[in-house]
Formats: sequence, structure tokens, C-alpha cells
Amino acid sequence: MANRVIFEYDRSSKILFAEDHWDVKTTEDVDAFFADYARQIQSIGEKFWMVAHIDGLIIHADIAEYYGEAARKATTERLLGLARWGNDSVARMTIRTTAMKSGMPHNIYSNREEAVRAIEKMKVDKSVEHP
Repeated sequence: MANRVIFEYDRSSKILFAEDHWDVKTTEDVDAFFADYARQIQSIGEKFWMVAHIDGLIIHADIAEYYGEAARKATTERLLGLARWGNDSVARMTIRTTAMKSGMPHNIYSNREEAVRAIEKMKVDKSVEHP
């Protein structure tokens, strides 16, 4: 499968659903991956929540730190909260490690429904913090 991300934005819930299909081996791969995200984020034009399916995402160990830093930079302005889901143990471990190293949340759920519930809880928690 070619490197790509499938996006679906639910404007009513302000949730961007992403399905990552990318083999990230080089800094150029990281840059291309986040350029794809940047185009989508720009098209939304508002702050949003995100649920990402990670089973098709492969991040090679020697590029993981660069990936983590790029992820943090790419999502700081408009992202309100993030939940990931997937069952591939390598993808889960890699995402958890890169997220921890870059100071991003590393919550990963077993299925899309659990990830959406986590986002809904984040929405409630955020509204309680900032009424």
C-alpha cells in the first residue's frame, strides 16, 4: 500500500478521524507524512479533536525521535485532544514510545469506539476546567 492518510472530518463533533498508512523510514518520510496532515488541518479551519487509527503506521526506530518532535510541532495550535487506536503491537509500542519522548499524550485504545469515548470524556473534562 502506498503511503497515505485517509481523513474524515465530522464537523458536528469536531473530530478528525485519521487512518494512517505510512512506512516512515527517513526524515523526508516524516516531513511528507506531516505535510499531509498539515493540508488537512488547514482545510478544517477551526480547533478540533482527533482519533487516529495507527495499525498501518510503521515508524522505524532510527527516525522515531524526529517523528515525535514533528508530531508535537504539527499539532500544537489546533488540536484540542488526541486518542489513538489499533491492535498492531509494534505500532502501539512505537507510538507510545515516540509520544512519551516528545511529551505528547500516549493514550492508545483497542478500537475506534473506545477512542471516541475517550475524546468525549476529554471534551467534558475540558469544559469543566474552562467553563
